[in-house]
Amino acid sequence: MIRQTPVVRQASSRDGIACGCCSCCTCLHLSFLQTTPGILKIVQMVLGGLCQSMLINFGTSQASVVGMSYISLLTTNSACASTVTLLLICYIVSQNSFSLVRSSFFETLFNASAALSYLSSSAYLAAAVNLYLYPLYLVTLGFIAYPAMIAAYTMGFALGALHALDAYYCYRHFRGYR
Repeated sequence: MIRQTPVVRQASSRDGIACGCCSCCTCLHLSFLQTTPGILKIVQMVLGGLCQSMLINFGTSQASVVGMSYISLLTTNSACASTVTLLLICYIVSQNSFSLVRSSFFETLFNASAALSYLSSSAYLAAAVNLYLYPLYLVTLGFIAYPAMIAAYTMGFALGALHALDAYYCYRHFRGYR
């Protein structure tokens, strides 16, 4: 059962963009960005973008060496980062969408599955990187793929923890514990 709290749209000083003595674009729910879920979504989006950048820029050339572990983290990150970005945009544009989606089981299930996916694919990439890229790093001068992949799977572990924390908060919200 979805419990929606009624939302009365009144422009507050925290909604929209402040332009001196007034606010414009009051349809934007920017005060969401100062809440715990908003901060978590921003951090997830930024870390997801950085992880994606590291994977594409430095891991593509080594994908054949590390195998499916690279594709696993790349796929996980692509799916989760794009979903987080879409949720963040929806929450900023519509206060009702935050109330509806957060009160449903969707976001709890998404964050739990994202946490599990990030943690498992990061562990898989960590094992492959240390097994296959570390020996190359020792013998190849200027081999940048090894530290970059370490950074990528470390961000993957951090994203897994952030999604697990967000799943906990979503579940509490879903159950009615504020």
